[in-house]
Amino acid sequence: MKTILTLALTLFTSFLFADSHIIVKQNGEKMEVNYVTTKNNMVFYSLPGSSTVNEISLFAIDKVIDKSTNAVLIENSKVDVSGKSGYKKVQLLTNSQINGLNQVATLTTTIHKPKGQTKLDWIEQAFIRIKKQAAEKGFQFVVITNQTDSQMEAFAYTY
Repeated sequence: MKTILTLALTLFTSFLFADSHIIVKQNGEKMEVNYVTTKNNMVFYSLPGSSTVNEISLFAIDKVIDKSTNAVLIENSKVDVSGKSGYKKVQLLTNSQINGLNQVATLTTTIHKPKGQTKLDWIEQAFIRIKKQAAEKGFQFVVITNQTDSQMEAFAYTY
């Protein structure tokens, strides 16, 4: 009876730790994983043979494929920013959403305070200038790191 129970338990747990999905990152790298869930622009997965749950930004992933059915569970197209005019496609992220992306530059801008505009208008214009700097260099993502009354700093990220 112990042998049957041990065999059944072994078979059951081996399915839990089998690599059942493939994550294809935007840079072309493939990872064989066990997909867990997606929440708040983060994809949670575990590596084969491990019960530790890891996370990667949804923005860093091209697709998640179920190996048994070849069904695409998540599909993400690359954001193409081309020149200053592509600044509207640059996305502002938080520090928790950058796992799997590569930091490539530090961007800064001065917060101008023209008369007749509110503080929110000043900050919005600074965001636009930071996004234009990123788009001009081909960076898809920006995280604001420091903001004072006179200056805004950000890190730029790409795939």
